[in-house]
Amino acid sequence: MVMKQTMRVLRSIAAGVVLTVLYTSCIKDDGNTVTPTTNNSTNTASTSEERLLKLVNDVRKAGCNCGSDYYPPVGTVSWNKQLEQAALDHSKYMSDKNTLSHTGANNTDPGQRITAAGYSWMTYGENVASGYVDEEAVIKGWLNSPGHCKNIMNGKFVHIGVARSGDYWTQNFAAPK
Repeated sequence: MVMKQTMRVLRSIAAGVVLTVLYTSCIKDDGNTVTPTTNNSTNTASTSEERLLKLVNDVRKAGCNCGSDYYPPVGTVSWNKQLEQAALDHSKYMSDKNTLSHTGANNTDPGQRITAAGYSWMTYGENVASGYVDEEAVIKGWLNSPGHCKNIMNGKFVHIGVARSGDYWTQNFAAPK
């Protein structure tokens, strides 16, 4: 009986520590969001994407301290295959060139890549990263970066697509026209 209670307490503490680390790692954003213009295509995500989507939506539902600024809870985002494709193309480009940048092939910016993937956007944001080994690590890294955290907490975004190529990650957010 005592052993069962002890195990329950330990599991509760462990779950609390994981959530605390995730939510307290949020930091303020300096504005990687661009507001210039797509698609309603939202598809089911694979296991990796489901994990990324859950991590992002858990933070969005809870609210987050991004640096010295508090962002209250916002609506969840849904997976979008076109944003995923734009993210994959950019991650492959960064991996091929061994560079971390928001500028892509042929000097394209995120909005151009998202449009080229077939998404007609009203607003978008992009996070890029390199060197993270898994979904939890890259999300924690973005939450610890002011601009990236703000993108994650931007309530205007309703769709997300994330992809990885090698050590390079791209996370796209958008809202359609």
